[in-house]
Amino acid sequence: MGKFAPTLPALAAIFATLALTGAGADGAEASTLHPVTAISATTLTSVQQGYLSLARAGVAQAERRWSDRRLGWYDARLDDHERYPLATIWDIVPLFESLDAIAIAQPTSANRRAVARFATGAERYLNRGLRPVPGYSPYPGDREPRTETWFDDNGWWGLAFVNAYRATGTRRYLADSERALHYIAAAGWNPEGGGIWWNTEHPYKAGEALASGTLLATLLYQQTHAPFALGQARKFLAWANTSGFSPGDQLYAGSSLNSTPIDYIEAPLIYAQMVLCEVTSTPADCERAELLKATALDRFGALLDFSPQYDAIYVQWMLALYSLDHDPVLYTLAADNARDAQTRARNGEGLYLLSWNGETIPAQDALPGMLQTQAATTSLFAWLAVYPPPS
Repeated sequence: MGKFAPTLPALAAIFATLALTGAGADGAEASTLHPVTAISATTLTSVQQGYLSLARAGVAQAERRWSDRRLGWYDARLDDHERYPLATIWDIVPLFESLDAIAIAQPTSANRRAVARFATGAERYLNRGLRPVPGYSPYPGDREPRTETWFDDNGWWGLAFVNAYRATGTRRYLADSERALHYIAAAGWNPEGGGIWWNTEHPYKAGEALASGTLLATLLYQQTHAPFALGQARKFLAWANTSGFSPGDQLYAGSSLNSTPIDYIEAPLIYAQMVLCEVTSTPADCERAELLKATALDRFGALLDFSPQYDAIYVQWMLALYSLDHDPVLYTLAADNARDAQTRARNGEGLYLLSWNGETIPAQDALPGMLQTQAATTSLFAWLAVYPPPS
């Protein structure tokens, strides 16, 4: 899952305007919040307050231990002295989502400013040199047209910008997310046979790119009602429900090379269909989503042990689904994993660098001291702070 394509010029110059505690996004244009943010206007329950405290502490640890004062951003690993130490999109997207969720749960001025500060840095991943349209390359400051770029990165980054809009009401972040969708549609979609490539080298069609891209298009349509976004969501889903589906598993395939379903591919696609059902009045999407939900819950079980960076995405969108269908099983799934993460995932320094079951994460899933691991577990707590528990 590692994605490293550093073609970075002088980082000090690129980030000269960005300090970890600096000003918000330049030219940010505020707008009325979409009704989906109404959940954050209610008083948090004591349970939500507890999760919010855990999330805020996890973010504070990330800022204290992984921030790179010299380069004005975050390192991918603790004590990283490599030539290109900064976090890639895949390394840092769970921290972006954590800040979004904290501000959605508790929309104070301070929390919204924290999202704006981070979003300013997140915009530095935009590579205007990519063709045929700009997109987000893995490393901050990438500018070369031939930079190897991942389409699922663009989906996850675009989704984090959508949530930044939910948290702040700043329409600029919708424009940031639309750039990601346009890049996926223009450069990632295979016009000959369909599907979304894994990256710009086109090794295979990737379920991760399909899942993040489909949900991004869906949520952008929910927010903007843009026909382009709806068209992409429907096109991606049509392929997902045919060529991208594993009939033997009754879930979405991991890739065109390996049909085995993966949890963090399933949840975004399931939630996308439930949202489309709600916003386009198409009951068939709801029915399919509920069938897929039951199959996913049965396959992946209650206590997840894939790896925090994957399982956190699965839980994030299953919790979002809970906000629509009010199935308490989905909330219990998140709460049970959060209980294990809180009690077992800390290492000797108190950082969330272990699996939620307390085991060392396999080397193929995470290198030692990764920001991604800390931030993924933090995001689990942060999204639980957004949603009240079942009555």
